[in-house]
Amino acid sequence: MADWQPVSRNGLRFYHLEPFLGIELWFSTRRGSDNDSDHNMGIGDQLVHFGIRTPPVSMNQTHSNTVGRVERSGEVQADACFTAQANLALSVRVADCVPIFLWDGDNSFVGIVHAGWRGTLTKIALRFTEKVEKEMGIEAHRLNYALGPSIGKCCYKVGKEILDAFKQTWPEAERFFSRNRDGLFLDLRAANRFLLSAAGAVEGKSLDLCTSCERKRFYSYRREPGDGRNWGFIIRTDK
Repeated sequence: MADWQPVSRNGLRFYHLEPFLGIELWFSTRRGSDNDSDHNMGIGDQLVHFGIRTPPVSMNQTHSNTVGRVERSGEVQADACFTAQANLALSVRVADCVPIFLWDGDNSFVGIVHAGWRGTLTKIALRFTEKVEKEMGIEAHRLNYALGPSIGKCCYKVGKEILDAFKQTWPEAERFFSRNRDGLFLDLRAANRFLLSAAGAVEGKSLDLCTSCERKRFYSYRREPGDGRNWGFIIRTDK
């Protein structure tokens, strides 16, 4: 199975995965010298150096469970989106939330999901699989997915109110939380894996790195609140 590989061009560094011919996933890293006030927000200009010249689809992310289908570049009001269009990059920006990349084995569509605790609580990953099946006729068991870097259970300390909110919605909620002498911790990655596997989707090669631990590689809002964001992209090429 293909693995994520670090790539560098013109001083820009990304992780790259090509799980199948014609499907490409990218995940940005923190700039070595970040002196711009946008903190890695102008990502479209960076992608040109990696052969992606069409402006990507961006999402106005509000921690909702809204899923949108897109056909062209621009902004969509959603926290997840998918497309059947070739050569159209879909993007997600995260600073601790879980980025989820999805595709099918027939190379007919790609999708991307932004799953923070609120989106995970409202099961946005499941909403995604349901909408793809309804609008494209692709059943969940034909979907493949990979998780990008996000805050890990090692660092994601939460309050009891978060556990209580999950317990009201998920019978299985306790399995995603752990306690130690430092407090209560939520495993967002495990929760989203549970949703996707329960729907029948198959996990490909995820990039299991903690954004909070990996200070030199990624931005983390929990570690240092601010505008810094990591970017994930998925594109279906016509090669």
